[in-house]
Amino acid sequence: MGVKTFLTHSVYDAAVERVAYVFDHFETISVSVSSGKDSTVLYHLALREARRRGRQIKVFFLDQEAEYQASINQIERMMSVSDIIPEWYQVPIYMTNATSYSQEMLYAWGEGEPWMRDKHPLGIHRIAEKYPKRFYSFFQWKEKQEPDTAFLIGIRAEESINRFRAVTKRVGYADIRWSSPTKNPTSFRFYPIYDWGMGDVWRFIYTERVPYNAIYDKMFAANHGYYNTMRVSNLIHEKSFRCLADLPELEPETYAKLQKRLAGVHCAANHAHDELYNADTLPPEFASWRAYRDYLLSTSPLSRRERFDKRFARYPDDEYVARQQVKQLLINDWENNVPVQRKKADDWREKWRELLSAGDGQPPS
Repeated sequence: MGVKTFLTHSVYDAAVERVAYVFDHFETISVSVSSGKDSTVLYHLALREARRRGRQIKVFFLDQEAEYQASINQIERMMSVSDIIPEWYQVPIYMTNATSYSQEMLYAWGEGEPWMRDKHPLGIHRIAEKYPKRFYSFFQWKEKQEPDTAFLIGIRAEESINRFRAVTKRVGYADIRWSSPTKNPTSFRFYPIYDWGMGDVWRFIYTERVPYNAIYDKMFAANHGYYNTMRVSNLIHEKSFRCLADLPELEPETYAKLQKRLAGVHCAANHAHDELYNADTLPPEFASWRAYRDYLLSTSPLSRRERFDKRFARYPDDEYVARQQVKQLLINDWENNVPVQRKKADDWREKWRELLSAGDGQPPS
């Protein structure tokens, strides 16, 4: 299990040193950005180092179409800098839709689809060769195509146990704990700000006067706490669709476009936080979570029912597990993006051991 080691210098100083180290050992640097605060900080740290050395960096963004307009505005600012090579991918890709059973996927940028907005002139609109049309698979495919490359990613271990594991589970380049291997043996992922806290991120943005995603200001003004609720992500994914409850207020034009583009958006905007999409309270019509799960299974679309049945059969048939399975069924999580835990760990150490041994981490969405 990983153990925190406190250094004598700040996380800012450590991040600057890490970025410089990566530039010392790799000629090609690619920074993954999402328009969020963490990748914005990493982008500016890398850009500053590149300018100091008279070099350019690649900046990678996989546009999922169902994005805040404020996020696209931020990406446009980041991609319009002369010192970078923009890799703004606006290519057909399938995204899961947690808001609907009738339209389970968004075919973002699909040919003949009614896109929410026009493709940007700086974007990459076509890939000649065959490529995987799913989010994480696309990341891995791209890494494999680019040898001798350092991929900088703005993961922070503080955000979740899974992100802590993604950073520390596998040692990457030269036994560095803040790196991990890719499917290309000469390319590696690096996480220079993995030990930053939320306060460190916003302090950097404030002191360096860094332009950031304006949606954060709207979220804060809507009385959201700054810690866990202010997240920027795809608007319809299993882990983020609850933002639709605020979207009509925060970005009404984006909400109107998304509602026209995709089924289930209006329903999720009205019920994202109640029992229609959550397993917080057992409905009085059912005697147990297992009974509720079995009912939802029997009424879910046949195209996904067999997949749910096969996965659920691997888990204990108890109430704790069944409640989590109900949650998956309610948001149509047929891909297991919000995984079920086998048992409730009363000892937090047990949960950490289970997560840290569960497999390799993936790049963030």
